[in-house]
This record gives sequence, structure tokens and C-alpha cells, in this order.
Amino acid sequence: MKRNGFSLLELIIVIAILGILAAILLPVLTETRGGAGHNRTHCMNNLRQIALGTLNYESANMHFPAAKGLSKFSGVGAADEYSAFVEILPFLEQNELYQAITKGQQFEGVQLSPCPPLYDDLPCWQQELYGYHCPSVPRREDADQVSTHYGFCIGDRARNIADPKSLRGGFASTKPIGFGEITDGSSNTILAGEICSSSDEDKNPFAINQSEAFLNEPESCIDLTKGKYGDWTFNKGVPLSPIGRGGHWADGRAGVALFNTILPPKSPSVAVGGSVGVDGIYSASGPHQGGVNVALIDGSVHFVDEDIDAGDPTHPAPTEEEMESS
Repeated sequence: MKRNGFSLLELIIVIAILGILAAILLPVLTETRGGAGHNRTHCMNNLRQIALGTLNYESANMHFPAAKGLSKFSGVGAADEYSAFVEILPFLEQNELYQAITKGQQFEGVQLSPCPPLYDDLPCWQQELYGYHCPSVPRREDADQVSTHYGFCIGDRARNIADPKSLRGGFASTKPIGFGEITDGSSNTILAGEICSSSDEDKNPFAINQSEAFLNEPESCIDLTKGKYGDWTFNKGVPLSPIGRGGHWADGRAGVALFNTILPPKSPSVAVGGSVGVDGIYSASGPHQGGVNVALIDGSVHFVDEDIDAGDPTHPAPTEEEMESS
């Protein structure tokens, strides 16, 4: 009876082919994994520097910067809309840029007043700040504005974001917060984290002009994307922000620059009753697989898994009365 099988020569040829394929693919896989790991480490270093700059700001001023609005320039036009990233510039070796923004500058023969609006063509707003940029996200060469992939954390606040009456963490719009007011401790309070939902900068949208129902049942935000975190392609009828999360590093409005901890990382973000500077569910989100990088008030940086228990997502976001009493 004839027996079927490989001859010795055939077996040697197959092994040789497999060896060649392994030699070709292994370096590619190693480079891909190594590149992703390097980018994540680089991203964590960015957040570490942001935390260090913020802590040095606190040491110099005895309080943290407001999440929105330059504390030293309150009421000076556009300054009320700027992110804390502007205030910490001198502590990130960007004092010249800070002076150009806060002391005024010459532009096309005109002396601009301090804290000029975010005109796309002003040099101070077009300056690249690589420490505010995650290396996993390719820069768009045709972008009108210089974005950031990081934002400041406002705890579990989703209501009265623009004019908070109480404190819910290390940062609040228009309200500088001191160390003594951080009741959960510096090692348990998030300072900043990732807010870029995709490695493709064109895909960092958030839903706008939504109803207050999303504040009463945050879990329904996930339903807008058919349960697929951060991906709006299945629901094209949802109006999306043309700016996107982190649309400009100096814009401190909630949809652009802040995040709360009501939903787990990589959840969708939803603006209620408006487009940018309004209440809403604004989630941390990053391009790294499985979760996001965050910096804590104590200066440490950690990776937070997207499956972390963030509380009951069907429970309404805290009201102002609940936040004041707790």
C-alpha cells in the first residue's frame, strides 16, 4: 500500500521557506510593537512634563491655574477662554511665547493688545508645542490651528462647567484651586490626561447640540456610536463638532480642552445645548490600545484601562446641590 507524506527534500524546502518568512516578518512586528511602546512612553513623558510645569506654577502662585481663563487676566477679552496650557507656558520653557500672548505683540504692522483672540494666522497661535502633542497621532500639515492631545480633568462635573459653584477635583473653569482644597489627596486626583480619541487627527469629533437627557443617563452617550467607543461612522445623523477634541491647545472651553470621569476612558463625548463651551459628558480618550495615560496631582503618570469601573453609567451626573453637599 502506497504511503503519502513529505519527502526529506520537500520538508527541507518548507522549513527553509518558513525560516525566510520569519526572518522577514519578525523585524517588522518587533518594530511595530517597539514603535507603539516608544510612542506611549513618549506620551507619558509629555504628561509628566505638563504635571511638573503645573506643579511649579502652583509653587510660584500658591494655587493651580484655572482650567479655563487666565487668572491674572480675568475679564480681559479672549483671556477668559484660554486653557491652563497658556498659564503654564513659562514653566515649560516657553516664557517668550507667554510674553507674546500676555504683553501684546506686533502683527503686520499693528500693535495687538494683550491676550489676543485665537486668530488662526497669529504667530503665537501657530507655534508648534510638541510637548502638547502625542507622537502616536500624525500632525496634519494643512491644519488651520495647532491642536493638543491632552486636557485638564474636572472630576465628575458635567453640569455648570463654565461657572462652577463647587470644586470637584484639581481643576475648574475660572476657579484656581489650592492644594488644601483637593480633599481626595494628590495621589488620587487626576491632573491631566489624553483627550484625543483616535490616531487619525481627522477623527476626534464629539456630538454637539444634544439634549440634557445625556446628563441624566450618561450611558446613553455610548448608544450614539452603537456601542463602539469613539467611532461615529455608524450614526451619521449625529451633529459633530467641526473643531474636535483638543482642536486648539490654547482653547480652554469644555468640549475642546477638559474631561470628566463619568464614563470610562475611550467613551464618546457629548455637548449639551451647544457646541463647545457648554455642559456635557466629556471623556478621556487616547490613541493607545486599551486605555489612556493620565497624570495625577502628585506628578506621577499612569495608564488607566478602558475597562476600569467608573461608577454606574445609568446614574445621573451630579447636580450642583449634590456636588456642594458632598
